[in-house]
Amino acid sequence: MNLIMWIVLIFLAHAALYLFLGTPHWLATTLLATAVWAAVLVLFRTFFGQRKKEGAN
Repeated sequence: MNLIMWIVLIFLAHAALYLFLGTPHWLATTLLATAVWAAVLVLFRTFFGQRKKEGAN
């Protein structure tokens, strides 16, 4: 799956979770949680993408 699709799915899952829990500022909380996960995914993709490229040479 593409990275943007993962980020969208994570956003929707967090939105559903925080709405279900009744979080007063659910949108801000969802955006923050999604931003953290997106940064983690980008770092992992960058790190493991570099290792994969180095191993292929």
